[in-house]
Amino acid sequence: MATITAKLTLDSTTVSTSETLGLSVSDSLTTTNPSIGISQAIITTADNQELVDEAASGVKYFYAKNTDSTNFVILQTTASVQYARLSPGEFCFFPINDGAGLEARADTASCVLEYAYWTKG
Repeated sequence: MATITAKLTLDSTTVSTSETLGLSVSDSLTTTNPSIGISQAIITTADNQELVDEAASGVKYFYAKNTDSTNFVILQTTASVQYARLSPGEFCFFPINDGAGLEARADTASCVLEYAYWTKG
């Protein structure tokens, strides 16, 4: 078993005229195999590309970053239920339900997606 420390910080003084945003949370996540370390995939518009197999058992902690400077990437389950739309330079980190799988598809042109996942321990 391994441990990942996940941290999220959201700060802004201009998000609203009536409040300042200052949020910081962290968690210690226990993980086990299987996992995929930081990798890159060329995501095309031609077909949905499976990154996490729906047959893989266990909840997965999933990270992705769209490294493209122009185009966005859609992340969805293998049943085509969308999780996220990553605009250029955006990233995400979230748990994937056991058996849901994850696919990616570029919208306008091929994009390089940086991604990784770890199985919840």
